[in-house]
Amino acid sequence: MKTEKYKSVGIIRPANGDWRVIYDFEIPDQPGKFKRFYVRDGINYFHDPEEKQKAAEELKADIILALQNGFNPFLPGEQVESQIFVEEIEIDTQPEPNWTVSEAFIKYLEFCKKKNLSDNTIKTYKTFIENMKFWFNAQDQLELPLANVSSIDFIEFLDNSFDEYEWSSRTYNNHINFIKTFTKKVYSLEKKIFPGLIYKVEIADLDLKLDRAEKNRYYSPTVAKSVKKEAKAFPELYNYMKWIFYSCMRPREISLLQVKHIDLDSRQIKAIAPTAKTGDRLVPICDELHQIILDLDLTNKPPNYYVFGKNGKTCEERVYKNYFSDLFRPIKEKLGLDDKYTLYGWKHTRVVNLLSAGFSDPEVMSLTGHKDYESFQAYKRELVIDSSSMKGKTIDF
Repeated sequence: MKTEKYKSVGIIRPANGDWRVIYDFEIPDQPGKFKRFYVRDGINYFHDPEEKQKAAEELKADIILALQNGFNPFLPGEQVESQIFVEEIEIDTQPEPNWTVSEAFIKYLEFCKKKNLSDNTIKTYKTFIENMKFWFNAQDQLELPLANVSSIDFIEFLDNSFDEYEWSSRTYNNHINFIKTFTKKVYSLEKKIFPGLIYKVEIADLDLKLDRAEKNRYYSPTVAKSVKKEAKAFPELYNYMKWIFYSCMRPREISLLQVKHIDLDSRQIKAIAPTAKTGDRLVPICDELHQIILDLDLTNKPPNYYVFGKNGKTCEERVYKNYFSDLFRPIKEKLGLDDKYTLYGWKHTRVVNLLSAGFSDPEVMSLTGHKDYESFQAYKRELVIDSSSMKGKTIDF
């Protein structure tokens, strides 16, 4: 049987809008070793989602046809239409294609259905999978082999979601337990097809979380002053930090924020939920945030522009997911701050400041998005033990 020299032709759709068609082609004289090719060829000129999808599908079909007809990207002068190979990544892989992350999710759910697991159990598993799919897609990893995903990737997913969605320790630990079950079962299923398969993920590296208090680290006045001093050298980052502080919006909500979502007349912002689970919400515009909106001249920008778009500027392209985190990291390193200090920590700082200033719980809840008093009290306990006890004069030594 003839072994194809290419594999894994697919479309990747990262959150930053930089769509590409990918395929792996066997390196000449190195059986089983492939090089990955990324092809854009103009598909990102389309901004309408349906037109962009159509263009991507057409490009994918053209590439498949060319490969079937003997196209070899390693031969000089070879072209497919006006194909431009702008980026290549050499990868070591097995002669047969492994399951991608998205395929592994499908295979696992198929296995669960064959085992006649209850509808409620499968529904719960689907929730875990949807959370992971959203994150892996944003990381441009959904169509990559699951065998190449490491423990670090899963830990980053867990920590990012824990902080951004304010997961409880129970939710965090439930996801860990699912990841362990999922990777163990998928590995055993895939290994039956690919006997030499090795997974990078080490489930022992995934530790359960006892509490989340340390993760909700806010900026004390001294630390905040030092951080703001450094951040002022990066105007986009500084404005982004102020936006989180005054709006208490999540980073993913801000990444989806467009000019059309801001209503200055009603003094509110429609925060678009990244997932259906959290739901959209309305964020009040305080005087300080109102001034930032005016300073950024957002009222004169097109409605479809992202407030914090590509390179942190207001434009029609979405920002790269880790853009602001990458800007912030050198500042943390310079000041000797650990990873528990995050950009989202400015929200926690805002909450602490408001509570300390005497604002009521309902007023603060209108900013944080908490829908019930009990969950807000639990969140508040993680930040401030008590706003009054033992803070006045007590007794002398």
